[in-house]
Amino acid sequence: MKSAQRIYCIEGHWDYGDREVEPSVEPILQMLRSMGQWPQYARRDCATADECLYFLDHEWARCRTGSVLYFATHGDVGEIWLSGNQVVPLETLSAREIDCTGCLVHFGGCNVLGKDGEARARKFMAATGATYVSGYARETGWADTMDPPALALELMLFSSISTLGIDLTDGRSKPKMRRLASELRRSFRSCGLRMVNKWD
Repeated sequence: MKSAQRIYCIEGHWDYGDREVEPSVEPILQMLRSMGQWPQYARRDCATADECLYFLDHEWARCRTGSVLYFATHGDVGEIWLSGNQVVPLETLSAREIDCTGCLVHFGGCNVLGKDGEARARKFMAATGATYVSGYARETGWADTMDPPALALELMLFSSISTLGIDLTDGRSKPKMRRLASELRRSFRSCGLRMVNKWD
C-alpha cells in the first residue's frame, strides 16, 4: 500500500571530523512539517551504497506519486557520496529503475549535475519516470558559506512547492515550477541550480 505524499530524504554522513554532532537536514524537514507545508517526511541516515539501495527498494517504493526524493549527500559530477569511499553513480540509480513516477528527485550534493548534468538527469528521468530532477552544477556551500547557502535554497524549494500548489504529477504546474527554478537560480547564483522536467 502506498503511503502519503512526503519528502523522503536519504542523508549521507557528513563527517567533518571535528564535531561531536555532525550537521543534518532534519531541522529543515521538521520546520516544513511544523509549518504544515509537508506534514509527512521520512529521513534515513545512510552510510553505504547497499543501505541506499535498500531504502530505495523497500521504503521509497511505498511513497505516493507527488512525493520528493531528496538525496542530502556530498557529491561530484554524476555521483553521490554517502560516506568515506561509499559512492553511488547516477548510472547505478538509473539501472536500478526505482519508481519515481510523478515525483521530484533532488540531488543536494555539490556538482552532481555538473558537466553533462542535463543529459544525466534526462537519462535518470527516462529510467525512473521522475517528472522533475534538480541538483547543483557547481561546488556549493551547504551552510558554512558567506554566499547564500544550498540549505536555504532547498528550504525555499520544498516550501514553495507546497505554498504555490505545484502538482509534481503532471505538466500543468510546469510554468509555476519553471518560474520557481528561475527565481531560485537568480537568488542563489553561487549554487548553479539545474532543474529539468520530462516535458521539455
